[in-house]
Amino acid sequence: MEDQDRPLPRDPLFEMPTYLLFELGRLVRRTAHEVFSGEPLRMAHALVLACVAADGPLSQREVSERLRLDPGDVVGLVDALEEAGYVERRRDPGDRRRYRLDVTEAGRLFLARTRENRARLNETQFAPLSPAELETLRGLILRILAHNDARFAQAATPQAAHATTTPSPETRHTPAAGDAAAEIPDLPSHAERAGAERAGGSARTRRRPD
Repeated sequence: MEDQDRPLPRDPLFEMPTYLLFELGRLVRRTAHEVFSGEPLRMAHALVLACVAADGPLSQREVSERLRLDPGDVVGLVDALEEAGYVERRRDPGDRRRYRLDVTEAGRLFLARTRENRARLNETQFAPLSPAELETLRGLILRILAHNDARFAQAATPQAAHATTTPSPETRHTPAAGDAAAEIPDLPSHAERAGAERAGGSARTRRRPD
């Protein structure tokens, strides 16, 4: 038996969900490298592109704030997307000194092409789980995220969970290249994010001890 196939010794770390999630994240990155072999753009690029496609035109600062990414990292991600022809920096009509980002048709086509790979990544990674188990896992992760990050509050509601249940193969819709709503992840609008932030802040205030 090769060393990499030998079972790991029993360790207290295995009792810690945070450690298990760390290892799962490493596994996802390895699998993604195989699924997206030859594709220079990674998840962070796709997140920025999807964000701009959903709400653009946006400034780089707005993208940074929405995705909670370091502004310096966003510059590099946008540079790569612009070089690939997926986003454009355009002058802000309201302030010619500033630029705003907008998705190109090539960017929307790229999102459509990668949709199948993203689905394959999830199917490969979570193959041991039944559809019901996978939905339970998704719901638990969303609850944890929503408890710590108001951006996920709406997605964690029972109504949202029911609405985003993965359709069966018989009813799954294959989007057209221009069907932007189907090509990108569900991202809350600016108004929804602002409301979630206010609600999260109020809840935290109420929980604060005297």
